[in-house]
Amino acid sequence: MKAIHIAGTCDTKGEEIAWLRDLVVAAGHPAIVVDLGTRQPLISPDVPSGDVAACHPDGVTISTTDRGSAVAAMGTAFSAWCRQNADRISGLIAVGGGGGTSIACEGMRELPYGLPKFMVSTLASGDTSAYVGTSDIIMVPSVTDIAGLNRLSRVILSNAAHAVIGAVGAPQPKSKTDLPAIGLTMFGVTTPAVTAIADHLKRDFDCLVFHATGTGGRAMERLLGQGVLAGLVDITTT
Repeated sequence: MKAIHIAGTCDTKGEEIAWLRDLVVAAGHPAIVVDLGTRQPLISPDVPSGDVAACHPDGVTISTTDRGSAVAAMGTAFSAWCRQNADRISGLIAVGGGGGTSIACEGMRELPYGLPKFMVSTLASGDTSAYVGTSDIIMVPSVTDIAGLNRLSRVILSNAAHAVIGAVGAPQPKSKTDLPAIGLTMFGVTTPAVTAIADHLKRDFDCLVFHATGTGGRAMERLLGQGVLAGLVDITTT
């Protein structure tokens, strides 16, 4: 059975993770807590951090004293864990500060486009490109530090929890076409040309236009590698 997964470092964010879990369960959805910490958890997770760490491709031992290496290793491990368990995840919500955001987002980036992914983070109001990458992670600013529940954090966490609950429960839009998909790159100066090309091709292809800002191009290449796109019209070489 698929479930909404709640991820975070249960050794430092246990209270917040438990709050999110209880909100998901109260809404009638199964919930799975995944521990991304390296020390004794404050709550009992469904997936212990040791199970996540065991997915590290190099079989490394996660340090409990060197924070930098622990964050990097757990990020790699959670990335592998998400790839292995993607078919069990209906939606994923995570909560974290600097280290927790890095770990959680590394895993989220491995999940398919369209699968709801919410990251409640102290870093969400800055440059989030390092965390989001080419994925569709939704970053939610925590406003206050994630250091215990308070009158504001309860509201923000509740909003995020109900956002993922709503996304998971919403009916998925049906594809209006069985045509093969192609990618086209577009920027301001090439908009007239790409618009004309897409209009000409739309009877035979589902045209996915990507903004050639760097991230858009990488997202297009990712979809090409996944076999989603049957071809490219890459006329915008910025």
